Amino acid sequence: MSAWTPLLPTLMVGTERQSGPLPAWPGEMGELIAQTGAATRSPADAVLRAAAVLAPCQLAGARPTAAMVPPPAPAAADHRPCAPAPLQPLLQWALQDGPARLHSFVFSTLGDAGYRLPAHLLPQALELGRRATALRPDLLPVLGERGLWLAAQRDEWRYAAGVSGEAPQDSHWTEGTLEQRRAFLQHERRAAPAAARERLAQALPGLPAKERLELLPVLEIGIGPDDEPLLERCRTDRSREVRDLSVRLLMQIAGAAHTRRAQARLAALLHAPKGLWGRAWTLEPPTAVAPDWEADQIIPTRPQQETLGERAWWLYQLVRQVPVAWWKAHTGQTPEQLIAWAARTDWAEALTRGWLDALAATREPDWCEALLIQPQSLRSAQLLQWLPQDRRERHWQRHVEEARLPLVVLLSACLDGHTLGLPLSQAVTRLVLAHARDGKLKDDYGVRPLLAECCAVLHADCLDAFEGLTQFHRDGETASHADAMTAVTQVVALRRAFLHLPRLTSRTP
Repeated sequence: MSAWTPLLPTLMVGTERQSGPLPAWPGEMGELIAQTGAATRSPADAVLRAAAVLAPCQLAGARPTAAMVPPPAPAAADHRPCAPAPLQPLLQWALQDGPARLHSFVFSTLGDAGYRLPAHLLPQALELGRRATALRPDLLPVLGERGLWLAAQRDEWRYAAGVSGEAPQDSHWTEGTLEQRRAFLQHERRAAPAAARERLAQALPGLPAKERLELLPVLEIGIGPDDEPLLERCRTDRSREVRDLSVRLLMQIAGAAHTRRAQARLAALLHAPKGLWGRAWTLEPPTAVAPDWEADQIIPTRPQQETLGERAWWLYQLVRQVPVAWWKAHTGQTPEQLIAWAARTDWAEALTRGWLDALAATREPDWCEALLIQPQSLRSAQLLQWLPQDRRERHWQRHVEEARLPLVVLLSACLDGHTLGLPLSQAVTRLVLAHARDGKLKDDYGVRPLLAECCAVLHADCLDAFEGLTQFHRDGETASHADAMTAVTQVVALRRAFLHLPRLTSRTP
């Protein structure tokens, strides 16, 4: 409860409608409010005097129940050393003003080297982790014991409380937050897959849909035939999202019964004229609903807002449940040939959408690349993220070398915590420097704010060249341009400092 809570009814409606004496606060804060209010002339004066006491007390961390609750036990001793003092001003800038991609880099690099964050940066770091869940795996190891203790003192930071080290405690599963329970289950899944599966199976029936949806993907770690019975049960879950997730996980299990049924349905719709194997396939979508469809999460009734026709809607749902690798095995055609074949049919949209959904489960690189080269590729950012880094970067290097500067899409395709490879980093650096020499950065409002973020993901060998941006000064440059150049300089300085950071340990795989 906030110290302001007792005063809120009066503040909301005013003293004319909420008359009567003010509530009493416990402890020294209550005594001070009583003293300042002794000589009040009106109810409004009393409220203002109470607020004048509450505001600084709240900033100082006072709580209305502080006098009744014993102070928490002190934090345990930290085993990791603090980040070196010369690095700390750069760390403070990175967490407070640096680009978002720099945060993941800072936490992961400190953790890999065996350091923890300095105490004065812990509130800022915990707040970043509250807002961005993707940061948490890298953040938690560098909080240290003091950071974990601090996380336990505020509800909004409890995602980190007690989550540390490589071996979570049993209490994290029985009493922890959702974040802690997922971390515990992931650790157990790697060490004892069957035990983790059994623990999850026992817990799922009593969990709300959100938690079922968060914990079930843990089965992706080492997924195999032994996981099929649990996923089959989850296909009948009362949540549509959990049912869809179960089907996607089953698609990753070779020979799963659900996948075999889906493949049989599609095979019955595909026909090749005799003697023309793999060359003239024809497709005849369903003309009626089969009795077993609903049991396999195929919705017979087309949604009103759906752009596909009824038969195409049925076809789309059949296609999305079949791993894309089946198509090559069944037809003998490459992804490029199949996409070209689909474009010549009346069912191109249903097929393409179904393949994209199936790729979300299996992420076949050849299919991702084949769909990316289409003139109007759907979900291009997703397809790029599903590609291995070397193939993803080859795709973007072609665009960069054509003298375009797609930094927005390039950064969206660079996964959090990753850096670009050297060839792509060099191509980006050459193009950015050419823009700077020609004076184009000064007026390029789309690219300039992204330069610091780009520096955070460039290969380390390009940092010296990227710092050369600051030498290309042009008349008429604005304050925002100067701020962008300062941010570039700060990011380069931070990453250089990390290059020379002594490694005390290495992260356990």
